[in-house]
Amino acid sequence: MDLDFENLSSALQLVGDAGTATGQVAKGVEIVKSLFQKTETGGDTDLKLALSELTMQVANAQVANSDLKLKMAALQDELAKMQAFQSDLERYALWETPTGAIVYRLKEDSQGAEPLHYLCPNCIEDRHKAILQGHETHRECPRCSTGYFFQKIQW
Repeated sequence: MDLDFENLSSALQLVGDAGTATGQVAKGVEIVKSLFQKTETGGDTDLKLALSELTMQVANAQVANSDLKLKMAALQDELAKMQAFQSDLERYALWETPTGAIVYRLKEDSQGAEPLHYLCPNCIEDRHKAILQGHETHRECPRCSTGYFFQKIQW
């Protein structure tokens, strides 16, 4: 199964449906409990114990469903961030500098009003976008401090 918005939304809907069903079961248990409390004898002790156990299990299921729904929502947010990062990264291509260093360079057709710039490949691996700073000879990543030579230095 691919992890995408549609699959996560479907899973989130299932979690919500399970929560609704658990809520309906809980209401049913409460109705049965109230019916037994209305009888003159108060109902059988074993039945009361079984209803209490069922009530506790329903409450535990409701808590578990709530936790699952929160975790699914967090996963959906994380997926949105990952997809936004990947979409932005598609505007770049790996490029080899004249000295043999490999960096990400903004594609010409993606440049628009942005100046030509380069990204640190080490930081991209960590899912961070860090624009290399410096000049035409040498640029450095402000995040991880890795340096890249863009021109050979003549001594």
